[in-house]
Amino acid sequence: MELNPNKRYVVGVDIGGTNTRASVVEKDGRIVSEGHRPTKAMEGPDESIPQIIDAIREAMDNAGVTADDVCGVGMGVPGRHKSREGIVLWSPNFKDWGGLQLLQPLREALGLPVFMGNDVNVAALGEFRFGAGKDVSSMVMMTLGTGIGGGIILDGKLWKGANEGAGEIGHQIVNPNGRLCGCGLYGDLESEGSQGGIIDRARRKIQLGRKTSLMHKVECNLDALTPAIIGEAAFEGDELALEVMQETGFWVGIGVANVINFLNPEMVVIGGGISRAGFVLWDPIMRTVKANALAEALEVCQVVPSQLGDDAGILGGVTLVLEEMESCA
Repeated sequence: MELNPNKRYVVGVDIGGTNTRASVVEKDGRIVSEGHRPTKAMEGPDESIPQIIDAIREAMDNAGVTADDVCGVGMGVPGRHKSREGIVLWSPNFKDWGGLQLLQPLREALGLPVFMGNDVNVAALGEFRFGAGKDVSSMVMMTLGTGIGGGIILDGKLWKGANEGAGEIGHQIVNPNGRLCGCGLYGDLESEGSQGGIIDRARRKIQLGRKTSLMHKVECNLDALTPAIIGEAAFEGDELALEVMQETGFWVGIGVANVINFLNPEMVVIGGGISRAGFVLWDPIMRTVKANALAEALEVCQVVPSQLGDDAGILGGVTLVLEEMESCA
């Protein structure tokens, strides 16, 4: 299927383990409409692929457009891929997606060109073209959430690596004696700075008998702890929660400093749900970055929050299509 640059709209898709969101978008980045479906990731491709298609069709119906109005579809998909071939090699929390040909059934169902990439790489593209990084040529994006992902833009181009494995910022080792990560490594940034690490640190401190408002907030059910609840308590001045967020900011700051020292980018963009904790997280991040990044590299690098928030993946999908059209022009 050939891309037609004369069509007005692009569809961006953000596929998550829980929900799939699709949006019809103008080429200048203005989101026109949305469609949502539960991904049904653990029910296998026969269930999850139709959900993706339905989300796209819903977005198009809500915008009052058809395939005749759409240039193409770009998607952010968790995991490792052969993106040009449309093959998912591995995707966390998606049952039976290893070796899955994802693009062909979507192209056939929609009658449109469809492209895909790793979800954080795609979000980085969106932030680079439409968000915080639109005025720089080199940028690294980090997302803090259930895991810690990364995307690298060098000289205006996404750096995928030799087999599309670049950008695994969350799996840099920051504490060799630290926790075991789901990837099999001990003490990587993800094990220390993502959702699991934050909750585990808070739980351990509480189990030592320290006083905290967190027990009231979760009604004495430690399984109900979340980074958002811990961040809220820290913002309110709870000593234990503040300590947890300061420790988290330290580890994230070490990761950011390593990125700055190694890649010398103009910008590091930090996104994801945990990044919205405010000063209780950002202050220790920046203190740690300033203490550990090389002065010459830090002098030319901005460390900033995401401008696009939850729209980064959608607009990154749009960017995949726009870049494909530009390369063919």
